[in-house]
Amino acid sequence: MSEITPAIVMKSKFVTPSQREKSGNYQEFINYMDRKDTHAHENEFLEYEDYQDYMANDEKSTGLFSSNSDSLNENDKEYMKSLFEKCQDNGSILWQDVLSFDNKWLEENGIVADTFIDEKRLKQATRRGINEMLKKEGLQDTTKWTAAIHYNTDNIHVHIATVQTSNFIERGKRKLGSLESAKSKVINNLIDKSKDYEKFNYFIREQVISKKREDDMSSIKNKLINRDLVKQFKHIHQLLPDDKRLWKYNMNGIANTRKEIDKFTTMYVEKHFKKEFEEFKKSLDKEVENHKRLYGNREKAEKYRETKMNDLYTRMGNTVLNEVKTYDKEKSLFSSGHIKSNGFKEYRDLNNAFFRINRAMKNETQNYKNLNEFEKLQREKEMER
Repeated sequence: MSEITPAIVMKSKFVTPSQREKSGNYQEFINYMDRKDTHAHENEFLEYEDYQDYMANDEKSTGLFSSNSDSLNENDKEYMKSLFEKCQDNGSILWQDVLSFDNKWLEENGIVADTFIDEKRLKQATRRGINEMLKKEGLQDTTKWTAAIHYNTDNIHVHIATVQTSNFIERGKRKLGSLESAKSKVINNLIDKSKDYEKFNYFIREQVISKKREDDMSSIKNKLINRDLVKQFKHIHQLLPDDKRLWKYNMNGIANTRKEIDKFTTMYVEKHFKKEFEEFKKSLDKEVENHKRLYGNREKAEKYRETKMNDLYTRMGNTVLNEVKTYDKEKSLFSSGHIKSNGFKEYRDLNNAFFRINRAMKNETQNYKNLNEFEKLQREKEMER
């Protein structure tokens, strides 16, 4: 299987003040990023002396921007250069981060079209991503950064230079989680995935879970026409441990019962939401492919599918277990004599339920099957007494 080109790649490098002394000061890196002339291989991480070659080539790049400005004027630039030099003297690390985009993906999402490049969207997305990364690193209040969009290679990319202004640290390597969070923030800012996420959540929470909360397995309707679900529900009750504190889906104490709870969930969804569940899975397949496109051919894409399916089974599992608790409590009260059975009322409700269903059925074969089910249920009720 061929590798999928990720939509966004983020790389990070850092240099210390002592390293920079050999190749130039920090403010020179700002000059480099702001140059109109850059080399076609500038996406490589090289020391400052190698940047001299880049400056001799006539390729496009954009001006500098920062966390609070889309375009730094000359005074802003001089201020930032002075600040970077001061931070270098005080012992700050210089971080050099690069966000590289797949141009085809940018075109697919309307960020690039012919000679048009939506710089505003790229800058805003970069800003959100870098600020998120600094927050994850605990550096949001002690850093300053500048950035520039460069167009001159096969992939549009953004250079970001960051220094600390106080509370200087010695560790320069970015955490992988921080880089991943930055990428996600950039992606979510460039493309709106909220509607897709809402669609998945709607199916899980508003359709399946909401219906199940109102669908009592002890109801006459379920006992009459959903006997397989009722049987599985009671089977789960029998398998659960005596300690009801363990009756939560992800508790280790019910690990052996979890597969039976999942079986109930599958049965319930297939019975009541068969068509919707197929659409849910198709949409999930599409979203997994989209994740592969965004992040490359990695396990993270399949992890997304697993997360959404786990959300369905976990929420449904806890809903079922809450109902089992209620069922268990009522059964205990009945066994202790605190609740007495009203045989006439149960018989009347069974008859009413049967005749309502029977009137709705026009097929004689189905009526015959319903009658058999009704008679079985009556015999079970007699045996329970």
